Amino acid sequence: MATKHKSRLLETDTDQLAISATLASQSADENGDIVAANLRALQPIYFAAILEEARGFDVVERLVTMFASGMLPLGPDRTGAMLYKYWKGDYRRLTTEQRRTVYARTFGLPGGDAGVTSNREFNDLWMRFVSIVGMYSAELQSIPPEERSVGEDEVLISGRELAINLSNHGDGLPWFASSDFKAEIQQAMELLSSAELQIAFGAKTSWDVIYNVAASEFGAALNVSRAHVRAQSGVIIIRWLANRRARLLRPRSANILKHEDICEERTAASQNKNPTLYPTDFDLATACEQWLGVTGTQKADLEEQAAP
Repeated sequence: MATKHKSRLLETDTDQLAISATLASQSADENGDIVAANLRALQPIYFAAILEEARGFDVVERLVTMFASGMLPLGPDRTGAMLYKYWKGDYRRLTTEQRRTVYARTFGLPGGDAGVTSNREFNDLWMRFVSIVGMYSAELQSIPPEERSVGEDEVLISGRELAINLSNHGDGLPWFASSDFKAEIQQAMELLSSAELQIAFGAKTSWDVIYNVAASEFGAALNVSRAHVRAQSGVIIIRWLANRRARLLRPRSANILKHEDICEERTAASQNKNPTLYPTDFDLATACEQWLGVTGTQKADLEEQAAP
């Protein structure tokens, strides 16, 4: 993502007062409004939603059908055993309708049960937070503080609003479904990572298998690399919000993002940690930049989303 943006200074006291008022009103009674466990429960659901969009689950079902009909001959090995287990069925596996109901409840995606309460605010809150973090990180090392388009107040407010929204929609059905989603993702990705299947379909990664099978069997040309980045970066962003609950509930925005982490590019991997479990502030900034990059979000869109 570009490292320079047109400055959009807060030139009036009205803007500053509006931000201060928002911070004050939100900090008064929010101590119980962000439940970290609810956000953590949404990580596999978000990944699954992107995998669904990339037709990953459809590809798995097609592979099972091909295996059962003899179109995908495999010996008595682990891959064949996994496909047989899928073919035999598992009462715990969610149906497509059930998965889509959870997606609608958590992220406002279309489909599922018509009676589900959809999270219609998610997309705008998500875009705003990701855009603000992306701009803040890009400007941090290149523009003086007084000339930056966004400040720490905007990061705090947008992050808090998104975290509260996800917390509210991660309770109930999604919280209970999370473990099933996690199990299904692990099974699907393990199958798609099979060396035999990758050789059979001329693929090097599990996402290549999705692309090649979708193209040959469904006639669909999907941008699975885009889906892969969105899934990985989205999981990191949600986990950062869950892990930073205390920071997000502070009445002031000081150090909401640690400048040294971003400027020195401190990653979870550099500390031998998993970024989907222990993302640093730099991991967050990178995830936001990557998410914006693959979704084609332009400079003008960033400035519009980040506008106070």
